[in-house]
Amino acid sequence: MDVTYSLLCALLFCSVTVYAQNCVPTFQNHEIEIVLNNQKLSKTVTGCLIGNQIPTVNIDSINIKGQMIPSLNSGAISNILHHFQLNIIHNEIDVIRENAFRNLPRLQNLYLNHNHITSVEPYAFENLLSVKNIFLRNNNIEVIKKDTFVNLPNLLAIFLNNNKLKNFDQNWFVSTPMLIWLVLVGNDITSLKARAFQDLTSLTHIAFNNNNLRYVHPEAFYGLNKLEELTLGENELTSFDKVNLNYSSALNRLGIEHNKITYLSPRFFNAVRGTMKVLFIQGNPFQCACVDELVMWASNNDIKLYWKCEEKEVYCLFPLSNENDCVKRPTDQLNSSLIESFRSDCAIEL
Repeated sequence: MDVTYSLLCALLFCSVTVYAQNCVPTFQNHEIEIVLNNQKLSKTVTGCLIGNQIPTVNIDSINIKGQMIPSLNSGAISNILHHFQLNIIHNEIDVIRENAFRNLPRLQNLYLNHNHITSVEPYAFENLLSVKNIFLRNNNIEVIKKDTFVNLPNLLAIFLNNNKLKNFDQNWFVSTPMLIWLVLVGNDITSLKARAFQDLTSLTHIAFNNNNLRYVHPEAFYGLNKLEELTLGENELTSFDKVNLNYSSALNRLGIEHNKITYLSPRFFNAVRGTMKVLFIQGNPFQCACVDELVMWASNNDIKLYWKCEEKEVYCLFPLSNENDCVKRPTDQLNSSLIESFRSDCAIEL
């Protein structure tokens, strides 16, 4: 009996030791809200949130909102086997550590919006086997390291809107074969390099609006033959005519509005003429001859073209010579004093 008791104590000690190693305390008397069958239960948690601390019946969501939580440490949320949604928002979290989320095989959606996150460590989101959407909007993320989103076989969308990212690296993602939505609106990304997305061939929607894009490599979209929508509006692009769209044989919606592009010929769109349905070009200082050609081309190909701002008299520029020709020109052949006037907000002509 004494031997058995001693053995049980040793096993218990080992299990506690393993637990302590695997769970770096994250919570300190923080309130956790559990929603099940439209009812809300509250629980105070210290340490980590472990599956055996919550009801055994199916739950709808776990909500952690509006509290002071400096970081999500390793094992912060773990061993929850239910089908559920996790909302960790408005908590002033600064960093997400490696393996912060562990053994959550049925987690569907993960919301981490409106925190103070500045960095995300490698393997922070590893092995969330059922997660479909990860939301990291409205944070202060400057750096995402290689191998951050690893082994997410059902991930459909990642939302990184309104952060402080200065670059995009497809090496953030490993084994995410279902990823179709990539949204990085409202960051500070300046360029897209060659074959920037070639390992993410399932992508159908890419959104880089409202960044600081000044250059897109001609081969940036190599391998994206499923891409349906590409939005690059509200950036600093001065040209787009060399970007190769031949890979994007499914592209039906393109937005390059509110950049500084002066030249674009309808010939540029021949690669996607058969699939293109909607094209946004308004708010660019296009040469008037190019606008005329694009309007006619869109009409002939049954493409909805948004090209003019309402209540604005100036919607294109005449070059200083040969104004009827849509050709690429240096900016000194255009009225540069008017170019900045295209940067202001405008309603589009529907």
